[in-house]
Amino acid sequence: MNSLIQSVAYFIASGDAFFAGALLIVVGHAAPWRFRQRRGAKWLRLLTVLGVVLSMAAVVPLPLWLYALCLGLPMAWINLPFANSATTWRYQQLRRLQPLVELLLLSAVGWELLDRTALSVVAPDDLPSEIHVIGDSLSAGIADEREFLWPSLVSKRLNVFVVNHAQPGATTESAKKQADQITCNNCWILIEVGGNDLLSGRDAALIERDFELLLTTLAGRGRTIVMFELPVAPIPGAYDLARLQRRLAKQFGVKLILRRSFAKILFSDGSTIDGLHLSHIGHQRMAELVSDAFLSHR
Repeated sequence: MNSLIQSVAYFIASGDAFFAGALLIVVGHAAPWRFRQRRGAKWLRLLTVLGVVLSMAAVVPLPLWLYALCLGLPMAWINLPFANSATTWRYQQLRRLQPLVELLLLSAVGWELLDRTALSVVAPDDLPSEIHVIGDSLSAGIADEREFLWPSLVSKRLNVFVVNHAQPGATTESAKKQADQITCNNCWILIEVGGNDLLSGRDAALIERDFELLLTTLAGRGRTIVMFELPVAPIPGAYDLARLQRRLAKQFGVKLILRRSFAKILFSDGSTIDGLHLSHIGHQRMAELVSDAFLSHR
């Protein structure tokens, strides 16, 4: 049962549920009209509703107008009763809308895939001389275990000097103090913050202000900034945070370790000690994730 729950949690938090939801909507909405008789109509409606639920639960940071169109139109469609005959004027008009819904869903899927591709971290030609980590308890740990933390393991795996500035309980606001400690040029900076802002219910405008200030402080001087895209659940503030990370990544030229990679660690057996904070195994997996990002294609 735990494995099933973890799999479902990963499916949603990674954002992959969005693609499955889009497929279900297409199947439920674009099924041939000969199947849209009264007996089969309820199953097509069920597929459409399930697809909309999965797509929304994934909290993929698409524009709200695109969400409203590609999810709202199918929901409006299923509330109309299917006729036994597809020859009535109403249903002839509805059939003409089918390509529009499918085009909107294809656009939404393509938008998300392009974002993921464009913002993914790319391995450097040469390893940096030093790496600095800004983060919360996922990077700082919750006990005296410095040698087991993923930044320390990354240092050993890459043979690169890594400075871990992370502090338990850090938010986008308090992370500014961590950023002020970094004076290097031409170095890499890894940012893993935002989870505590979301869980504490901080105002979205304050999170946006603090995140922008943090990146403004860090940007420039030949630095490469990489940010962990946070796996999010369908809770208040999740969509705003997901949209904010994507927008700021584009604005400041930040690359992302995508949420699906981060979620894979958090929802793997043995990775956490309490469902959130990393265990020794979790820190090892995080170190592998980061190291692979630096070493891929080399």
